[in-house]
Amino acid sequence: MKDGEKISSQWSLAVLLVLYLTVIVVAIMVVMHRHQSRALFVESQKLEKHHNILIAHWSRLKLEQGVVLNEIYVERKARENLGMRMPKAKNKKMVRE
Repeated sequence: MKDGEKISSQWSLAVLLVLYLTVIVVAIMVVMHRHQSRALFVESQKLEKHHNILIAHWSRLKLEQGVVLNEIYVERKARENLGMRMPKAKNKKMVRE
């Protein structure tokens, strides 16, 4: 073997080793990124489920607010808790501008 061939052979071996290590590193990075992607997807699903629960709770609260603000409900509570009554006709007065 000549010196030129020996140096060329060593360079080829070094390049092959670097390429081999690069492929291994890239493969490990792909696996790590896939794992991270799956973990983020699972977290996203959990957050979406929690979001749906919060939306349902918000809807129930809005419905309850509608009931609480209902005129009949307010009138009944005024009668029960505050002892308020509708005035009799003789006690009503019309105010004109």
